[in-house]
Amino acid sequence: MPESESELALHKQRITELESTLMHFQNDYDALNEVVLENANRLEAMSALIKQLTARIDSASTETPPRKLEDEKPPHY
Repeated sequence: MPESESELALHKQRITELESTLMHFQNDYDALNEVVLENANRLEAMSALIKQLTARIDSASTETPPRKLEDEKPPHY
């Protein structure tokens, strides 16, 4: 049973709309993927910085002896 020309035209139009929608979804996916990759790179950089700062804090806290409150001068001196 062959389809009429109007039915074929409707199917072609629907396919074109679906292809267009798919193209928009693909563009959105690509843009979101780029953002995810940028955030992953930022997260790695921040993690490395946190490790460096933690190491500096740890080394600074072990190098200086704790100060005694009795040894501190009052603020008005």
